[in-house]
Amino acid sequence: MKITGVLFAAAFALSMIVAGSAFAGASGKVDGVEGEGRKVTIAGKTVDISNSKTKVTIKGKAAKRGDIKAGMTCTADVDSGAAAMVACK
Repeated sequence: MKITGVLFAAAFALSMIVAGSAFAGASGKVDGVEGEGRKVTIAGKTVDISNSKTKVTIKGKAAKRGDIKAGMTCTADVDSGAAAMVACK
C-alpha cells in the first residue's frame, strides 16, 4: 500500500511539473497596446491578439481586443501564434 501511494504522489507531481511548463503565456500589467489591440505587451512579453481566435474577457465579461488598456492586469494563454485567451481585470 505504501509503495502505491508513493508512486501515485510521484506521478501526480510529475504531471504538475509538465502541465506547468506547458503554459507559454504572459501574466501581469499591460505595458502597452498597439494597433487597436492587435499586439499587447504584458509584463514585457508581446502577445498577438486575433479578433476571431482570441477570447477576450474583462472582469469576467466578454470584451474586444480594443478594450484592453495599458495598466490593466491580464493573463494571456498562448500556445502558438495568436493568444487563445486573454483575461483582464
